[in-house]
Amino acid sequence: MGSLAGRALEAEQLTRYRWAAQAVSGKDVLDAGCGAGLGTRILAQAGARRVTGLDASEKTVAEAVRRVGDVAELVAGDLETLPFAPAAFDVAVCFDVVERVEQREQLLDELERVLGEDGILLISLPGGVEGELTSRFPAVSLHRQHSRLASAIAADGGLPQADSARVVAPPDAAHVPATLAVAGKRETPDLRDLVVLAEALEVQRWEDEVTRARRQTDEAVRQVEAARGREEQAASERQLVARRLIEAEQLTAQAQVRVGSLEEEIGRRREEIVSRDAAVAALRQTASRGMASLRRGAKALLGARR
Repeated sequence: MGSLAGRALEAEQLTRYRWAAQAVSGKDVLDAGCGAGLGTRILAQAGARRVTGLDASEKTVAEAVRRVGDVAELVAGDLETLPFAPAAFDVAVCFDVVERVEQREQLLDELERVLGEDGILLISLPGGVEGELTSRFPAVSLHRQHSRLASAIAADGGLPQADSARVVAPPDAAHVPATLAVAGKRETPDLRDLVVLAEALEVQRWEDEVTRARRQTDEAVRQVEAARGREEQAASERQLVARRLIEAEQLTAQAQVRVGSLEEEIGRRREEIVSRDAAVAALRQTASRGMASLRRGAKALLGARR
């Protein structure tokens, strides 16, 4: 997890595993929903006799094998139908899983099934699920995980102890701590409160990241607005072209009507010309006949005089 938010989330998750590691020494442990195996490795390094990590994703399990090596057994399987015999484990750890499965009650039944008679379950819970634990386990204790910004002072070369932690921030209604539960078939172990200082997270770095994200968001908004403006301009241009096409079609129709009228006029004029030509030809024939008759009459008069 490269981002600050990713590293903070990773620190939160690994804190849970370090807290749970108090209960695994010499035990057979199941990490149900092991993900990439970082928490599984913590459990193995805490002195567990045997650790088995299970995740539904084969790709995730392959990544976990690369990270964890041979300190734990890692298998892919269905979290709602665990591929293990009854009472196969002394401790089961199940973080960030209940919220993601469809059959929550079946998952809890399976976790109870694979635990031995003194078995212990350490689990993170969404709100309102506590009752589903108490119906399966006689002993249940709840814990709250608070994730806050921290600053620590310790002697040179050392780190502050958990009992030195103090919460000085005012109550914040928006801050809802995560719920963790320890459920036992007979009793629950006494786990100490735990404060983990993970990688340093400077507020300025958070602010810088937020500023960069805000700038990227603003730039994305500008690009979207520019694209919307171009789209609106293109739509306006399409409307203009459409109007001009309609006008052109109307002018074309008018021109066709005009051409039709002119063709009819030309036809009428041609008919008139043909009619006039016929009349002229008839007049010429009549005139020709009249001239011929006059010539004949003139010849006859000349002949009589002689």
